[in-house]
Amino acid sequence: MSVRETEMHPLQALEAAEREFAAGNYVDSSRILWQATEATFTMMAKAHGLNTSDTGEIAEALDVRHGGKSSGHNRYHYLGFYISGTLMRDHADMDVLEDYELAGPHRRLPEFIRKCYREFDNYGSAK
Repeated sequence: MSVRETEMHPLQALEAAEREFAAGNYVDSSRILWQATEATFTMMAKAHGLNTSDTGEIAEALDVRHGGKSSGHNRYHYLGFYISGTLMRDHADMDVLEDYELAGPHRRLPEFIRKCYREFDNYGSAK
């Protein structure tokens, strides 16, 4: 991956990940997708005034804020996407998944990330 790819905005990175995935470059696409996921959680943490040092904790805190386990609904919306992102990280690092197992995360994570960015303005604050 080039330096340019690591400096891309997460929405631009999604396009790069989708191109790599379509070309069969599953390790590279997974790495880019993880980086976009991690950057998205960091952006959301800043927008919500959360500590940005641990993206897993960010996901858990967002679930609680948005009706997760503290409200009795036992929903893990953000944590689920975070776990999918870490799976992409692990695949990029260790090639742990079969090719067919990558289609779901490569379809759902970009939808989630795009939705997160639609919900926030250019300054990272809630609309």
